[in-house]
Amino acid sequence: MANSADQSTPRPQARRGPRVLNLPWWFWLGYADVKFWFLTVPAAIGLLLAARHGAEWLGAMRWLLFGAAALLALPFPAAAAIFAYQKIDATNYWRVLDRDETVAGLKLPVGSRLHYADKAHTHVTSIDLPHATDIAGMRLIGTIRRFDPNWNCVLAEDQILDGFPCRHGIAVFNQDGILKFMLAAGHELAGLQLPRGTMVERGSPDRPWTFLLPPDAGVHLPSLATTAPGGVTLTVANDGALLEIGSGHGQTIIVRGLPLNSKNFRLQDAQVISELTEPFFVADAMRPIGAAVRIDLPTGNVSVPGE
Repeated sequence: MANSADQSTPRPQARRGPRVLNLPWWFWLGYADVKFWFLTVPAAIGLLLAARHGAEWLGAMRWLLFGAAALLALPFPAAAAIFAYQKIDATNYWRVLDRDETVAGLKLPVGSRLHYADKAHTHVTSIDLPHATDIAGMRLIGTIRRFDPNWNCVLAEDQILDGFPCRHGIAVFNQDGILKFMLAAGHELAGLQLPRGTMVERGSPDRPWTFLLPPDAGVHLPSLATTAPGGVTLTVANDGALLEIGSGHGQTIIVRGLPLNSKNFRLQDAQVISELTEPFFVADAMRPIGAAVRIDLPTGNVSVPGE
C-alpha cells in the first residue's frame, strides 16, 4: 500500500483578479479624488477656509481640517507631474521634417509632422501634412494614416485617379494606386452605370469589387432585370458577375415580381437566394415575411429551399 503521506491533496490555487485590481487602496483614493475633482476641489477649499477662519471653539480640530484639505489636494500635483511626463515623453514619437524627404515611400514636403510607433522612429503610423500636397499622383490634405499595406488619406479636391473620377474626401491607397474612393461623377464599372456618390472599393485577383450606392440613387442590374435600391452594397466579381447584395437596412428589391430583402441576398449558380419582405404566394402556398425563397434566373422558376 502506498504511504498515505505521499497521497497529498493538491491545494486549491488562490484566485487572483486582474493585476490592475490589486493596486493599493491609496491609489484608488487618489484616482477617485482626481476623477471627481468637481467635488473634491470645492471640498478641499471649504475645509481650508473652515480651518483658517472657523470659530475659536474648533481648537485643535483646525489641524484635522488642514490635514483633510491637504489629503484631498495631494493627488493633484502628482497627476499634473504624470501628465507633464506623458506630454514630454510623447514628443519622442514625433518628428517634423526640416526639408523635403521621402518617408515610407512617400515624398513629403518640409513641415510634415510624422508620428512613429516607436522612439527609434523605425515605423511611421501617421503623417500630418502642412498644406495640400501632391503625393503619389494625388492631391492630399490633412492627415495620412498607415494601416499596412494601405494608407488612409483625404483627397483635397475632385480628381481623376487611375481613370476614376474620385470625389474629395476620405480615400484609401497603396503602392499600386487608389483602392477605395467615392465617385465624383457617374461612371461605368463592371457593366453597371454607377451614380455619383457611390463608394467604390477596388477588387483584386482574389477579392471582388464592392459598390456602396448613395442613399438617394439606385442602379440598374442587367443580370436581374431590376433596379437595386439606394444605400445597398453590391459585391461584383472581377469578371463583372454580381455575387451578392447587402444592406444594413434591408431595403426591398423586386426580382421576378418577388419583394426580396436586400439585407440577405446572394447569387449562386444563376440562382437568387433571399427572403421575402412581405407575405407572398410562392410555390402554391402563401409564405410569411422572412420566408426563404430561391429564383432560378434562366427559367424564372421560384421555389422554397428544403421543399
